[in-house]
Amino acid sequence: MCSRSSLPRLEELFVAAFPLARRTAEVRSANVVALLCDTALDRDDLKQESLIAVWSALHHFDPARASLRTFIERVIGSKMASLFRHSRAKKRTNRPDQNRGEESLCLLVTVDLRMDLQCILGKLGLREQKVARLLVAYDPAEIARRLEISRPAVYRSIDRIRAALVEAGFGK
Repeated sequence: MCSRSSLPRLEELFVAAFPLARRTAEVRSANVVALLCDTALDRDDLKQESLIAVWSALHHFDPARASLRTFIERVIGSKMASLFRHSRAKKRTNRPDQNRGEESLCLLVTVDLRMDLQCILGKLGLREQKVARLLVAYDPAEIARRLEISRPAVYRSIDRIRAALVEAGFGK
């Protein structure tokens, strides 16, 4: 916190810094609003937040380390970046009752799809089953290396998998 003796110095410093801070906040807020096309953030609110940030940080200003212009631009830039990140951040927690129906339906569809795929792959040979499981994470060249078979053999297995899926009603 500031002592009473440093308060007049801060006020004088802020009066000197205000025109520069206002111009910098004007430019930066325009950039943030342009990036966040559909945001609820208002340009005037962004400018006000920037000026408050400058006032709050002014007691850290040291002319030996940076000019007043650089200090103000850093403070406002940091504040704008923080406001931008905050407005773009997704909520990390959901209410327990929120999206429960959608999650249940998604889980049901996923389980149903896995069962169908297991049934289809069960009718194929062991090599095709291995290739199908590895296709989730690897490309054909890596599958050929892992299974120690040729690439054309991997592609033939992929063709058989694709044919089985089409026959079962998936795809074309």
